[in-house]
This record gives sequence, C-alpha cells and structure tokens, in this order.
Amino acid sequence: MTTPAAEPDPLLALLVEERAAFLAAVDRVPADRRAERPAPDRWSALEVAEHVARIDAGVARMLATYAEQPAVDPEACEAAVLGERRAGWVRARNERVEAPERVRPAGGLAEDAVREQMARAREALVAAYRAATPDVLDRRVHPHPFIGPVTLRGWIELAAHHDARHAKQVDEVAAQLAGRPA
Repeated sequence: MTTPAAEPDPLLALLVEERAAFLAAVDRVPADRRAERPAPDRWSALEVAEHVARIDAGVARMLATYAEQPAVDPEACEAAVLGERRAGWVRARNERVEAPERVRPAGGLAEDAVREQMARAREALVAAYRAATPDVLDRRVHPHPFIGPVTLRGWIELAAHHDARHAKQVDEVAAQLAGRPA
C-alpha cells in the first residue's frame, strides 16, 4: 500500500487519513477470516467495509441531489454544523447503533469486490465534494438518522468520522475472532 500525497484541503486530508486507518484495521484481521462474523449478530470485517462503501456512495449521491435544492436559512445552517460533540458521537463505539436497512451490507462479496466498491464510492464522494460550491456545502442541510440535521460539508466530514468508528469496530472483530475481549 502506498502512502497518499499530502492533501492541502483539511477535509480531504481527514478523509485520506481515516480511510488509511480503516484499511489498516481490515488488514489486521487475518485474510482467511475477514468474511467471518465473530458472532451471529455482528458483521464481519468485509461486511463492515461494504457498509462503509455504501455510506460513501450515499453521501456522494446526496451532494449531487442537493446541488439543485434551495439554500436553507443561515440559522438552520448554523444549527446543522457538525461540530466536535456530534462528530465525537459518530466516532465513539460505546453505543451500539443499528444501521438503516439501505446501508446494511448485503454480504457474500469477495474481498477484492468490497475493496473495489470502497474505492469507487470514495472516488465518487471526493469528486462530488470537489464539484460542489461552498454555497451548496454550507447552505444545504440533510438530516442524519441519529444526530439530526447536518450541512453537506458536515456529511463529508461524517464520512471520515464514520471510517474511524468502523476501524474500531473492525479491531473489535479481530479481537473477537482471536478470542480476546473486544
């Protein structure tokens, strides 16, 4: 794996950093066990990766959809800034969250297919971010199912924090598969 070049945009740099950490977590799971669920009600490392790809793809579609929507008032935008508290909630693993059906993994994909899905979804997300104007990023709001309204710029940041959350989950999967406490 090569190290990506330094990214001058802090938000893009965060995406690169957290994706690298996520992939490193997946790589810590023995290759022959990445598709194995540590328990019937837990996702495998590959299912977690598929879920991460689905989130990226959804955020990329959201950016394209909202580009044509009218801006919301400044007060609503201010209230929808992600902020440290809500980003921290996304990153934390102390509360189990049930993902909405549309972003749950289908499972059964080979590792190469999952990694390709992740790469394509991230490319689409970055392209959508780069194509969006600051007005679209900062004056359009979409509700998150657990933390409420978030600006589109916040959704891009959420994708990075989401990677961090699930890197921890994959580390838990690795520990459970190895018979260690998570």
